[in-house]
Order: sequence, then C-alpha cells, then structure tokens
Amino acid sequence: MNRSRTPIGLFFFAALGDEAPRTYRLMLDAARRGEELGLDFVSTPERHFHRFGGAFPNPAVTSAALAAVTSRMQIRAGSVVTPLHPALRVVEDFALVDCISGGRAGISVGSGWNVNDFVLNPQAYHDRRERMLRDVAEIRRVWRDGTWSGTNPVGGAVTLPVFPRPVQAELPIWVTVSRSPETFRQAGALGANVLTHLENQDLDALAGNIGAYREAYERDHPGRTGTVTLMMHTYVADSTRRAREVALPWLRSYLRTAIDLESRAVGAGGRMSGGRTGRTVMTDERGRDRLVEIAVNRYLAGTSLIGSVADCRPVVDAVRAAGVDEIAALVDFVGDADAVLAGLPHLAALAVGDPVPAPA
Repeated sequence: MNRSRTPIGLFFFAALGDEAPRTYRLMLDAARRGEELGLDFVSTPERHFHRFGGAFPNPAVTSAALAAVTSRMQIRAGSVVTPLHPALRVVEDFALVDCISGGRAGISVGSGWNVNDFVLNPQAYHDRRERMLRDVAEIRRVWRDGTWSGTNPVGGAVTLPVFPRPVQAELPIWVTVSRSPETFRQAGALGANVLTHLENQDLDALAGNIGAYREAYERDHPGRTGTVTLMMHTYVADSTRRAREVALPWLRSYLRTAIDLESRAVGAGGRMSGGRTGRTVMTDERGRDRLVEIAVNRYLAGTSLIGSVADCRPVVDAVRAAGVDEIAALVDFVGDADAVLAGLPHLAALAVGDPVPAPA
C-alpha cells in the first residue's frame, strides 16, 4: 500500500501545574527533537486555575519560547480563549511570536467552557460563542491592516498603529471544535481551519462533522480548502506492549485530573467540556475510577495512538479516511520526560511510514 505522508505535530497539555519547570523543559526538549525528526508543528494551550493544563496560562509566552528554539516547525496556540482577552492583545502577542519565528505563528481560537475561567472577564461568559466569531473577524482585520480604533480616557476617538508588524500577511487560524455540527459549519463559513478531538464524538460522527465543515467552507470560500487537525493522546513505542506499560498508568492519572476539573466546573454552575449538559458528576473515588476505565478502554479501541508504529497505522488510516488532514499528538500526558523523548522517533516513523530511525 502506498501511503502519503501524514503531517503530525506535538501538542502539549500537561496535568502537572505544580511541576511547571519540568513541564517546560520537556516542552522545549521535545520541540527541538521533533524538529530534528521532521515533525510539522508544536502547539500549546491556554488553561487557568487548575493543575489540568495549568502550566499553560498564556500560549503566547510558550509560543515565543518555542519559536526561539526551533527554525522550521509551525508554532501554534491551541487554543486561545478569545472571549477572555481583547482581540488587540491577541494580535500584538502573536505578531511578536510571528516575528521571533520568522513567520511561523498560527492560532486556534476557542469560546471557552469552564465557568471558573471567566473570572477573567465575567460579562463575556453567556455570549462567548458569538464573541469568538466576532473576535476572529477583528483579529484578521487588525493583523492585516495594522490599526486599532477606540476611545482614549479623555473621550477622544483615535485610530492607532499596532506593533510589532507581523511577518505573515495573514495569520493562520483554526477554530477549536468539540462535537457541535453547527460550530464545524461556522468554522467553514469563516474560512478557518478546525482543531478537534475524539473525546465527545466517534469516527462516524467526526466524518459527518467534517463533511458539514467542508460543505460550508466550499460554499462561502470556493476554490479554497481548510485543514482539519485531530488531537490524539499519543505514545508510540517499539511494541504495543511497551507503549501500554509506559502510557496507561500516566493516562489513568491524567484522566482523573480531567474529571476533577469538570466536576469543579459543574459544581460552580457551569457545564462540562464539549457543552454537555447535566448537573451531576460522579465525585466519589469509585465512580471516578469507573469513568477512567471506560475512557481508557475507549482510547485503546481506536481513539488514541498508544502502541507500536504498525498497530497505530490503521488508526491513522481510519482518521484520514474520516477526513482528517493532520494529527496533533498529545504527548505530555506521560509524565516521564525520558520516555516521551524516546517515543518521538517512533512517532516520526508513523508520520512517514518508514522504519524507526536510529537513536540520535
């Protein structure tokens, strides 16, 4: 079988907020090694007020650090919760990243879901989805035009130049989508790319959502195509047995932390991620253990890349057949930095379909 190359990048979202220095060392070391191995991009998120992702409160800062230690990979934010911030600050921050990187910046935007995050901008919570759509248009305009209009403290209407000016004429933008067909369609209508995952949808649902996205994109932007990026929990090793021995204990711990985050969000009056409704969450230890094992079994059934190169290839083929263009490999759920780095050559081999390269 002739295989086309699958673009694969590194995605960071560690649940080690109180061990941040170690998280950042892994991020930088993995980016350097990923670039040597030919991986395509590196992405860091925005997360607040919880150890699940809490090492990453500002993706512009981590993007700038990554830009300084790489020379080829695209530097992405995945994702910026735009209703929490003025659109101007997003432009300024990532124009700086674009300059440091020589034109390699990109962002994914999200509306946010955790009610607690919105202590940063409480009035933005209830119309956050509409705000995000407006933010995309404003970010694009300011990036392109280099001006910002507003009112200064003495009541004067001003139009001001925005600096630094970026290298790229247009900022590559993704929209982070969980499972909502309407949000997939909105991303297509915007002419944006899509960042999604398999936490709240199976492959059949994903394929349908991508179809809705492509239809909306082609209708409003004929002759152009967007990119669908799929985030997947990833640990590729020389054998599936070895991959599972390393990854599964870390995955169970990681998922327990994610459940705690969702429980706290619902307890504060919000919804769970993906817009799921419901006011009850299993909060006892036994109930959480059941949720974790259900999730682990689901990952091992084809919604993750945990295994050998040979065993992960059919999963890559399946997501490509569903319409996915590239994979964002979430690697730092494994808290052993040496193990993560040792797995990267296998991940690179999965991208190109070649034998695993010899260690550097």
